[in-house]
Amino acid sequence: MDGFGTEGLDFPTETSLEQWKLEHVARDIYRRSVASARIREEEDPTEECVACEGGWEASVAVLHRETHVAYLTKSLRHLSAGHVVLDASRCWLCYWIVHALALLGEPLGDDAARDVVEFLSLCQHPDGGFGGGPGQMPHLAPTYAAVACLAEIATVEAAKCVDRAKCAAFLARCKDKSSGGYRMHEGGETDTRGCYTALAVARLLGVQDAEGLCEGVGAFVKMCQTHEGGVAGEPGAEAHGGYTYCGLAAAVLCDSAHSLDLPELTHWLAHRQGAVEGGFNGRTNKLVDGCYSFWQGGAFPVLELASGAAIASDASSNAACALFPAAQLATQPTSSSNTAPSAPSAPSAPSFSSRALQGWLLLCCQLPNGGMQDKPGKGRDHYHTCYCLSGLSVAQHWGADGLVGPATNLLERTDPLVNVTEARLAEWTRLVAQLPKI
Repeated sequence: MDGFGTEGLDFPTETSLEQWKLEHVARDIYRRSVASARIREEEDPTEECVACEGGWEASVAVLHRETHVAYLTKSLRHLSAGHVVLDASRCWLCYWIVHALALLGEPLGDDAARDVVEFLSLCQHPDGGFGGGPGQMPHLAPTYAAVACLAEIATVEAAKCVDRAKCAAFLARCKDKSSGGYRMHEGGETDTRGCYTALAVARLLGVQDAEGLCEGVGAFVKMCQTHEGGVAGEPGAEAHGGYTYCGLAAAVLCDSAHSLDLPELTHWLAHRQGAVEGGFNGRTNKLVDGCYSFWQGGAFPVLELASGAAIASDASSNAACALFPAAQLATQPTSSSNTAPSAPSAPSAPSFSSRALQGWLLLCCQLPNGGMQDKPGKGRDHYHTCYCLSGLSVAQHWGADGLVGPATNLLERTDPLVNVTEARLAEWTRLVAQLPKI
């Protein structure tokens, strides 16, 4: 049976039909892209972009850098009235936009950087941590967003913006000593998001060695690992891509990844990559979504940090690298390449097809007027633009297949543990180290 569809299914369901539709849309996009490149080559045989290095994708799998920058830059100053529903996500909007611009290598500018720092300072709670917007209660999610955004700006003013002592105290108040996890806010729910956001903030602020910070985190995340291999938000729930990234990264930040069944986690992650589409889904039997390019794709370099190359290399022989016959049909390399998309070029390759993932993001998730989307037919938004670009950076820099498309597609390299570009993170770390100890 070719994917999920009505052919060969006695009882098609809404889920299988939606999967079938998306696979056909993706196939059509890939085949039209290949056909377009071949037409260009026939019209101009001297054109090198199809026939030599880079293959057919060099002419069609192109990052729309300028339109993305224009979309993001405008959004930093003006958002439509519909964004009022995101009033509690204003720190997130700052992070999504600033991080996406950083990945694109676009300077923020002194005035814009000062304005963002000033706005985030208004979101800081007097008792520590950040709320989603000015005057809102402190919450671990916007605290991570605010601190990560400030790290991307990486100026003296940005580093001094955070009251590190009060923020560390807020993290301590969110610790759920009974389970080892973290509450998202005082009196709130305990889940793997809380573990990750608290520990990532601690790492960014240089307070990761605070007493009790990591106590019980590994055991809590282990309780959240399911029979499938992925990680749920809380014990007894379903494995999910975002929670898996958060749980795994939290365990690595606490040096307790050994508590997890890493081979099973790798197996689950690898099987989240769509055999036809090339993108990742967040759960079993769900459609692929561009944002999981980071939440799932970004977990692979974190796995390498956790376990070394051995597990990822072993899993690649029977997981994602065996899943792409349909996708390869539409993304076959030219004769100048001796390596098929499903054959990693390095022995320590992570067990996902970075070539297929880049194809999905560049051909199916970009919009010509800027911004990126969940999947074809959906609208652009800042969340998906941020995490599609983050996943593209991971695929380019951490994947086994190298860069898809022209050299101008290359993004800045993001740190997989905190999702801040590495160059800005290094500068931020230097600035924080110069601040008074707490």
